[in-house]
Amino acid sequence: MQQRRDEWLKWGLLIVLALIWGSSFILMKRGLFHEGRPVLSPWQMATARLAIAWLCLSPLLLKHAPLLKKHWLPLLATGVLGNGIPAFLFAAAQTRIDSSLSGMLNSLTPLFTLLVGAAFFGNRLRLIHLIGILIGLVGAAGLILLKTKDGLPTWSVYALLPIIGTACYGCSANIVKRHLHMLPAAATACLALTFVGPIGLAGTYTTGIPITVASDPQGWTSLGFVSLLAIFSSALSLVLWNALLKRTSAVWASSVTYLMPIVAIGWGVLDKEVLSFGQMAMILVVLSGVWLVNRAERMP
Repeated sequence: MQQRRDEWLKWGLLIVLALIWGSSFILMKRGLFHEGRPVLSPWQMATARLAIAWLCLSPLLLKHAPLLKKHWLPLLATGVLGNGIPAFLFAAAQTRIDSSLSGMLNSLTPLFTLLVGAAFFGNRLRLIHLIGILIGLVGAAGLILLKTKDGLPTWSVYALLPIIGTACYGCSANIVKRHLHMLPAAATACLALTFVGPIGLAGTYTTGIPITVASDPQGWTSLGFVSLLAIFSSALSLVLWNALLKRTSAVWASSVTYLMPIVAIGWGVLDKEVLSFGQMAMILVVLSGVWLVNRAERMP
């Protein structure tokens, strides 16, 4: 009975995370633009996101701060790789690519989680793993090359930024699973953000956010979307993510990104983003790759 409850809990966490993180791309778009007009810069959005997420979880420091002394190095690593760097990469990417494409590319996270685990953490790597990784990378490359504008193929180097971000997520997932699994999920979340949150807080002033929200008619609205992004997609989801990692493997937990593209694409279509048949085909290629990786994880 307990095992069945744990299985339901794992799937429940996975679905909730997919809904939250899958919606983060449209929230980033809304934070950056109002009806196509730039409001916040990528630097402003990223620093505000880190600052608000950290402030949201900072009351937990009263309870968990003593853990920082013993575990500061892996917490620093997961804070920078799991929160700091990706916040800037995804923000910059969404100034030039659609939110739905960003969500699609994020489905590469399980592949990078597996590669990092095999390269640096001694995790087992099978032939089927390698096949899945190659298929996923082919699909990701196809998504970038088939990104269309007015019906014409176009290349954007900004599409590489989410891929680098997923590599960072893969590193962070392995670090948490190997070195921080013994900590409460909320402790890992708030302590990791403690390394990047104050930098984000300082950045909100150096990037001129107070001036922007005061002078732009849509400034407060955009900051409101960033606040939702920070509270749900960074603070709350980070706690849920760590709770999921405590209950399963890093690769299985990162399979949340299988479902995220569906949510991201849904929001993108509602926001009048165009999705071509070629992109849909490449999505299937990416998901085929990650399905193979997930199947390999379940093999004895």
